[in-house]
This record gives sequence, structure tokens and C-alpha cells, in this order.
Amino acid sequence: MDAKLLELVNEKLRLILDEAVFEEQSERIFKLHYGIDCKRIEPKAISKEVKIPLKKLKIELTRIDNRVFNILKKHDLFDALYSE
Repeated sequence: MDAKLLELVNEKLRLILDEAVFEEQSERIFKLHYGIDCKRIEPKAISKEVKIPLKKLKIELTRIDNRVFNILKKHDLFDALYSE
């Protein structure tokens, strides 16, 4: 992946993180799932890391993804990713 594009995606994810106002655990899951300031890891490893059952984690990931999607829509960040 192009380093410039990767940096742009990380920047947009940080903006989303700032706006989303997650609880502490949800923010940690978000960072691990999307690889912000760390290596991206799979849900099974996230479940072990944050010590919650995989089934509950999948529900939380769905909530996080929905919130991220709504923020992307609200700010037209999809367009920003493709226009730069």
C-alpha cells in the first residue's frame, strides 16, 4: 500500500476517533481493530487482549463500525480519501 495513502487513512481514522467519543474499552478496540498507533490485529486476538468474549466483541465491533460509517457519511470523508 502506498505510504501516503496509508498516512491519509490513519489521519482520517484519528479524526473519527476524536469525534466518536468512545468509552475507554471501545476506543481500545477501535485502535486495535483499525491499527491506529499499533499493528492491526484480528478479532480473536482483540478478544484476548481486552478480555471479553468473542461474541460480545463482534457486537461491539458492529457498533463501532456503524458509528465510523455514520461519521464518514456526515463529513464526506469518503470523498476526501479519493480526491487527494
